[in-house]
Amino acid sequence: MAILKAEVPDSAVVHLIKALRNYWFLIIPAALLLRFLYYKYSSPLRKYPGPFLASGSRAWKVWSTYNGHTETDHILLHELHGPIVRIAPNELSLSSPHAAREVLAAGKGFHKTAFYGVFPPPENPDIFTETREAVHAVKKRYASNPYSMATMHQMASYIEDTERMLADKFDVMCESRDGYCNLGNYLHYYAFDVLGEIAFSRKFGFLEAGYDLEKAIKTIDDMQWYDGIIGQIPEWDFAFRRNPLWKYVPALSTSNFLITRMAVEEMEKRKKVGRKELERKDLLSELFAAHEKAPEQFREGDVFAVAHGAIFAGSDSTASTMQSFCWSVLRDQAIYTKLKQEIDEASASGKLSEYPQWSEVQALPYFQACLKEAMRLRPAVGLNITRLVPAEGTEIDGVRFPGGTVLALNGWVLHRDTSIFGNDPKVYRPERWFEGDAKNMERFMFQFGGGSHLCIGKNLALLEMNKTLPLLFRDYEFELLRPEEDLKYHSTFFVVQEGLEVRISKRSKSG
Repeated sequence: MAILKAEVPDSAVVHLIKALRNYWFLIIPAALLLRFLYYKYSSPLRKYPGPFLASGSRAWKVWSTYNGHTETDHILLHELHGPIVRIAPNELSLSSPHAAREVLAAGKGFHKTAFYGVFPPPENPDIFTETREAVHAVKKRYASNPYSMATMHQMASYIEDTERMLADKFDVMCESRDGYCNLGNYLHYYAFDVLGEIAFSRKFGFLEAGYDLEKAIKTIDDMQWYDGIIGQIPEWDFAFRRNPLWKYVPALSTSNFLITRMAVEEMEKRKKVGRKELERKDLLSELFAAHEKAPEQFREGDVFAVAHGAIFAGSDSTASTMQSFCWSVLRDQAIYTKLKQEIDEASASGKLSEYPQWSEVQALPYFQACLKEAMRLRPAVGLNITRLVPAEGTEIDGVRFPGGTVLALNGWVLHRDTSIFGNDPKVYRPERWFEGDAKNMERFMFQFGGGSHLCIGKNLALLEMNKTLPLLFRDYEFELLRPEEDLKYHSTFFVVQEGLEVRISKRSKSG
């Protein structure tokens, strides 16, 4: 007797699975297109202009960062579209310095975005990468005193020790037949070794070696490039650096990285011998002192994160600004001559020490104008600073922004505002700081960020540059090898520059 089997119709789920399997090459692009169109036309930000690709995806941001010139891309966007530009489905770039002050002001409720969480170490964020406002405030409170200008002045002799080594290197180059000097590289080596002295009481050894030891500087550049790109799509970090398998790939491990290795060595040394046994004070000892006062609020991991982060943030940014200063001054003979004249007059009248002091250099108005102009025109950070609009939304400059919107600010854009900096903001012209309202211009300078997230290393960076640059321009003559060419650079997070090559010679003491 035959057994009859009833046919059971396929369920909708089975049909869906079959369709996905058979037509995935059509379904996936269609889904992506629908998603793109949804973001483009349903968002409350749809009224704002910007690149077509940016209106429905974050691909434009990723591509711009990958290309290494986010800052110039944003300058062009604002020139084309005006003060508010849509650069992602939920992100707007602002060009108004007034709006930037509002967004960055302390207590306004604009919190850091997930972009910052990509920067290492994710398991123990430092002051820069910490996105939790309350936690950030605690960390900064305990780390602020070690970074104060008073503390930095106590460590000024460490900068002078490194200045002496840099001068010795330059003296040797002056005696060579062609006087060739890659000034950009040596400023980078110098900035790293200063940070090593300030943070750990030991140089990293870049100046002595005369090259990028263990390719440490290149490694930092590569890491920042990753951070910048993946920071635009931070959830992807879980597929890469935060992937548990990452640590099993030796080539991807940072534990043997020169900077990290030295930081770990110094941490272990301080724990063994104790802070009071150390011969001298440095940043790490000051951070340990803060930890001892409040071990629960400022943990040992915070000590490491802040000290380690200082090397990454302080070296590249300071080197980039000094490179911009030198290139901008040297390519304009009138500016170069005027700067040397001011420094020579101060030196001849006994107002400039062998190793220039902070108070002495503050009395050099043209030098200060040159430095401010370098930080204005070519700020060391090339990527955007991003903040989240509070949940209830906010109004800035008469414009209402929905809660959760990401607002992006770029110093290269903000520092070119004609209403603040005059009609020629693309030109390096130190004289603007004497002709215009200098105090007002300083209010709208964002090279160190702003508000409660003002760069904690600002004092060290300013002290280092104010001590070093006048010494170099007093004691040495520099001539650009290719004055007709622009200084090459790319932006990872910081602006990484190359090609600052000069002929160097010793100047007479009389100038």
